Amino acid sequence: MFVITGAGGRTGRAAAVHLLAAGYRVRAVGRSAQRLADLAARGAEVWEADPLDPATLTDAFRGAEGVYAVLQPNYIPDHPDFGAFQDHVAASLTKAVAESGVTRVVGLSSWGARHPRGTGPVMGLHRFEQRLSAVPGVDTLWLRAGYFMENLLDHIDTARGQHRISAPFDPDIPLPFVTTPDVGTRAGEELATGSWHGTEVLELHGERDVSMREAVGVIANAVRADDFIYEQTSIADFHAELRGKGVSVNVADMMAEVGEAVNSRYMRTEQPRTALTSTPTSIERFIEEEFAPRYRAARPD
Repeated sequence: MFVITGAGGRTGRAAAVHLLAAGYRVRAVGRSAQRLADLAARGAEVWEADPLDPATLTDAFRGAEGVYAVLQPNYIPDHPDFGAFQDHVAASLTKAVAESGVTRVVGLSSWGARHPRGTGPVMGLHRFEQRLSAVPGVDTLWLRAGYFMENLLDHIDTARGQHRISAPFDPDIPLPFVTTPDVGTRAGEELATGSWHGTEVLELHGERDVSMREAVGVIANAVRADDFIYEQTSIADFHAELRGKGVSVNVADMMAEVGEAVNSRYMRTEQPRTALTSTPTSIERFIEEEFAPRYRAARPD
């Protein structure tokens, strides 16, 4: 039996679906049993648990052959100290692993997590890696995922209304665009069949590196808008825009730091692109299947 934390999220759901389809028993753990109803219908055992409750998580982990440990990858916009929240959840998950007797863990991390500072919210994943990897007797594989293609979906409204996407990234820096289902599927595969020992790291680079300029070109082609452009905003303007949307100073500072880290190439992949570090979904397929339908559905008549 495998335990999937964050099963209500994108990578967790994909990991659970993969394992269930392969015939494995799955215990799906999430904040809301209602959000896990589709997994229950597929045969998963649903376990409702707050990620800040190590006692309940420990009970959920007991007897598991392996655990997919997920620290919320998305920031909480108005949180006054998101790093402290990350550390609290990391401590809860680590305690549950240590006290449950689980000996096999796949953890969700991020490109750039090797750095202890200078990477915004990814610093919390660095600390998570350090904390959980220190538990004795546990074989841990860290999946350091690249830049999620799903981040492009946050730009649907601007894309539709102004035919542009704005972000702080240099338009020509190659990014390791990857989809959340591909990451979750790989997590399920590794839990079931992986052969790592001790603590290992596997970067997931996506199908190929893609710049923001290229990604927006793919969008323009898919939605048939020749005037569609990518606009690089300054870090200062990006920070101000976040604050104007109600994002806390702490989180806005973190997100601005990501822009700086990417543009300076401080935040980059290290492992070579191989069949193992690559995943199947191309930017063209994602835009056609995920971005373009939402763009068209939201378009006024």
